[in-house]
Amino acid sequence: MSKTLFWYIFWPLLRVFAMATCALAVMMSFAGLLRPLTENGLDMRQVNQMLLYLTPAMSTYSLPVAALFAATIVYGRFASDNELTAMRAGGVSYLSLRGFSIAMPALVLGLTVATISLIMLCFVVPIFSLRVQEIIYSNIAKVIASDIERDHEVDFAGMGGSWHVFAEEARLQPADPNQPLVQRVELIGPAIVTYQSPDPAAPDMLIPRDFSLARSAMVTIQRSGEGKPWGDLAVPMATLTVHLTDGLKFPREFYGNVQAGVEDTTFGPVDIPSPIHENVKFLDVKRLTELAENPGSGERVQNILADVIQREQEAKCLDEIARQINLGEESGYRFPSEAESDTFRIGGNGATAVNAGGELIVTAPARGDQTRTVWMEQAHGSQVTLRAEAKEIRVRAKPDRLAHRVTISIELYDTLLHTQEGPSERLSFIRSFSEAMAPDVRAVESKTLADFQSDPEITANDAMWLHHEEVAVNNSARSELHGRASFAVSCLILVMIGCGLGTVFKSGNMLNAFAVSFVPALLSITLIFCGQQAATHVPFDMGAAFHDPLPTGIAFIWGGNLVVLAGAIYLTMRLQQR
Repeated sequence: MSKTLFWYIFWPLLRVFAMATCALAVMMSFAGLLRPLTENGLDMRQVNQMLLYLTPAMSTYSLPVAALFAATIVYGRFASDNELTAMRAGGVSYLSLRGFSIAMPALVLGLTVATISLIMLCFVVPIFSLRVQEIIYSNIAKVIASDIERDHEVDFAGMGGSWHVFAEEARLQPADPNQPLVQRVELIGPAIVTYQSPDPAAPDMLIPRDFSLARSAMVTIQRSGEGKPWGDLAVPMATLTVHLTDGLKFPREFYGNVQAGVEDTTFGPVDIPSPIHENVKFLDVKRLTELAENPGSGERVQNILADVIQREQEAKCLDEIARQINLGEESGYRFPSEAESDTFRIGGNGATAVNAGGELIVTAPARGDQTRTVWMEQAHGSQVTLRAEAKEIRVRAKPDRLAHRVTISIELYDTLLHTQEGPSERLSFIRSFSEAMAPDVRAVESKTLADFQSDPEITANDAMWLHHEEVAVNNSARSELHGRASFAVSCLILVMIGCGLGTVFKSGNMLNAFAVSFVPALLSITLIFCGQQAATHVPFDMGAAFHDPLPTGIAFIWGGNLVVLAGAIYLTMRLQQR
């Protein structure tokens, strides 16, 4: 008899639960598709792939609501038809752990759904959520074109600075089958603004450095390949080069005697960091546990650490050049070179070098009518192949942590070139070359988070950012672990309170069942997400009065379930006494 009654209740529960899960999953999948569809202009293939990957995640998020709805409507129908009264008359209790009880099918459904939810949240949902993001950003050129069409602006944030692209129109170029990792988009009426920090102690404060304008531009994006976006933080996701047509480039401020604009036809190449970050929603439980134990290994901390290392390496390179130039030697500064490579020297009579926000500005006083008082020489062996005299020289250094080399860029303003073909004037002239890292510059790469945290020379801003991101990563990982556990537990708790609510209110139709079950579902699930948000919002003021929001967030994450559990216990005791 007990087996017959069990399946008599369980099959309707399972049937309603399955239908509710499918309906909610479909609605939530289309809702999740709406934003990327409108913002990123997905094609039909991407839409189908996103629906495929969104369905498992949305099905998991719909489990507690579907289970609650199923328990409320099935037990409400049994109560309204007096079938539960007949079971009680036959000696079946509402809840008993020793034998069959009326609530046992709901308890079995709740335990099953809770187990499935926990497995899906820990291992399956993170994988599919990451796949969704990879589909959105699989075509970076299309993302750029969509941003231009929508906002006429694209913001590329990079380490140690940032740059913006403004354009009137964007035209996506057809893909080349012979170059699958190359993407192109044409910009009409582009303007590129690069930013820099005027104060190394405050790298987050940025001001415009220079401007590039053109009639049109071809943006070429060379992807580095596929793989986990945060697998190696030193590897950029792609490099971007902008080829300007009828271009003009000029700095925000002119140093020395420079008065003219600067013609240029190329911007870049520059690294594009991956737009897919190490979001805790994309991580399985193993990686979340690792982050909770060692927050310093998280992407957010490593990015700040890489930024600090890069700026220190740049400063060491530029400071050594400035030191030798400011000694006043007429021979200037000779860049180290390798065998059979061209050598470069820069200098000037009475030249001075100033490190201004990540670039070295070399100027010299004018002598009579002679305003081009700084120079650069390029030689091959003992033969000078090029000499450039200019009003101003700007030197930039970009360390490459993978190759252990430094790319030097020398830009001359208002230049007179002397080559084998004869003299010629240029508004601008650029030479770039690579050299091996000096031992002291390379030694910076081995510094760890602990080294910088105990370094007395680190700026207060860098120390604050490192500590802030470490706390934020720890809170994100721990709140996500608690959130997934609480979400799975809510499946069981919501089923039990749905069973009691359906029995008490006799909510046998869908509208009544939805009205009765709406409040506990909203309370439990909303507080889980509110708690996760509260735990991850770490204030920047982390002084003596700093209050870690993690305990408050965890209290919210479990608070909703505790309130619903109290309601379930009350209803169970009330029904057990009847």
